[in-house]
Amino acid sequence: MTSADELPRMTEMFSPLFGRNDYLRELQAGRPIWKVRTPAGDEAWLVVQHAEIRALLVDRKLVRSHPDPDNAAQYVQSPIFDMVRSEPIDHASFRAALTPFFSRSSMRRMEPVVVSIVDELVEAMAARTPPVELQQQFSVPMGMRVLCAFVGVPDEDWAALHGMLYEMATIDAEGDHAARYTTKVGQYLRELLVGKRAEPGEDVLSGLIGAGLSDDEVARLGTMLIFAGGDSVSNSVGYGLGRLAANPHLRDALIEDTDLVPAAVEELLRTATYGGGAHPHYAAEDIEIAGVTIRAGDLVLPDFALANFDERAFDNPDEIDFTRESNPHLAFAHGVWHCLGAPLARMELAIAVRALLARFPTLRLPDVAERAGGKDQARLSSTMDRLVITW
Repeated sequence: MTSADELPRMTEMFSPLFGRNDYLRELQAGRPIWKVRTPAGDEAWLVVQHAEIRALLVDRKLVRSHPDPDNAAQYVQSPIFDMVRSEPIDHASFRAALTPFFSRSSMRRMEPVVVSIVDELVEAMAARTPPVELQQQFSVPMGMRVLCAFVGVPDEDWAALHGMLYEMATIDAEGDHAARYTTKVGQYLRELLVGKRAEPGEDVLSGLIGAGLSDDEVARLGTMLIFAGGDSVSNSVGYGLGRLAANPHLRDALIEDTDLVPAAVEELLRTATYGGGAHPHYAAEDIEIAGVTIRAGDLVLPDFALANFDERAFDNPDEIDFTRESNPHLAFAHGVWHCLGAPLARMELAIAVRALLARFPTLRLPDVAERAGGKDQARLSSTMDRLVITW
């Protein structure tokens, strides 16, 4: 029996961009659920196999808030997670308020906006001398500018907002630093709402006002939406393009047959990261699964990214295969937890892939002689903000 002090530590489970984490894969091969110690130092149940994660995500006993938040186990110390853990959320009402903004008609309205932003950024990249940093020059500004247009934030504010989101995500022992920036984002959105009430647009903030929500409710929903979408889309786009730059045969397959792009988007989403991240939930009641009893109040951490490499769910999971017939990936979770932003994220990735490969058909990682400042490309590739590409 493993003692509490000998529990696997999640600080050992984070994966590099272009390499699998063998420790995580060993856990996954061993059993579907493990008691672990979180980066915050608390105990939790890490769920690593595909079938068990899907089963949990349709179990109504799995929730996001905790009845005793001050004494609840934590994944990491974060004001956003504190907000979710501390306030019982009517998940159905939350989704009902936001779902109309992700309808097919809304996505059709957003498509020319995404195309315009992507085209502008592609041409700006073409004007630079390669190699360039993919996230800095393309993925982050693309993801943030689309998000701003969608939510109702002025385009010129995207960089400042991204800076605040970055500070919000800081894992801070005291929590004060990240909490201050969470408050700043809420205050910024409240200031925007004054103009939205006077002159509403077709954006999310205006729509939430029109639905009768108070400024505090709109600011809270807006903060959570922006935090959830701020880096997730940028990273998905960056990871996907990074995969293509690292694998010329995949890049060439899409250039030769653009009809493969929708399937490629799904496969790039599936293989975006190799695991090591998790999404905190709590058990509202005891849950029996895979021979384990998860007690009411326990922290539950499904690792969606790792589940996407589960050999029980995918043939040759480490292979990126654009002709894969079955691809039930969990990049957007599942069931009532399925990400509302999935249609927009898919659209952004598809448009970005088509535009960049059309403009840069030789998109690739730099050779040794081309590496920026002589830095090692493996190290540059280990974090998304330093992924260097050339063409």
